[in-house]
Formats: sequence, structure tokens, C-alpha cells
Amino acid sequence: MSASEVRTFTGSPLLVGLIPLGLLAAVVGITVLLAALARQMFEASGFFAQQQAAVIVLIVGLMLAIAVFAVAIWRVLRRVAAWQQSGANASATLWALSATVLLVVLPVLLALLLPQHPAP
Repeated sequence: MSASEVRTFTGSPLLVGLIPLGLLAAVVGITVLLAALARQMFEASGFFAQQQAAVIVLIVGLMLAIAVFAVAIWRVLRRVAAWQQSGANASATLWALSATVLLVVLPVLLALLLPQHPAP
């Protein structure tokens, strides 16, 4: 990122930190819509064909979501590094990025730590 790109940015640093979350939400939404469409397309083929088509779409969507999220975080961190080198304050971006990562990781941690079948 060049110095001219750093100086010409006029948006909110807080919103820059939320870009990965927005992209992740968009990819997940599109994946869910495509999974529903795949189920409708294979409706006449039976349940197992519907299930297999939906699983394939969801797996591809998950891999795409991981890639998009990782690239978005990498680009935001590059932008933060450029801001810090130019002397700008990027703490709001880092806080928003931290909140984004927490929103993504917290449900996974809860699913791993909470028992699925409580003891009788």
C-alpha cells in the first residue's frame, strides 16, 4: 500500500476493521441460498441426492468463507501497518478486527466446550 493510498482514505477506521465480518456474512448468506437452491434442483432425485448436493455446496462455501476471511484480515492488517508507519492512529481498526475475530471464534469455542448431551 503506497503512502498516497494511506492519505486518500476518508472512511472510518472502525468500519475498516469490520470489513472481514461483512464479507464473511455475505459469503455465508450466498452459501445458504445456494444450498437451498441445490436442494430444490435435486428434489425429484430423492432425499439422498438432495442431501449430498447440499453438503457439497456447504463444504465448498465453508472453504471459500475461510479463504475470504483470511485474505480480508490480511489486507486489513496491511492497511493498519501502513497507517501506523505514516503516524496515523489505527486502534479503532484493531479493536473492530478483534471484535470480528471474537464473533467468529466464540460460537466455535462454545460448541466445543459445552456438552452436547448433558449427564442424566
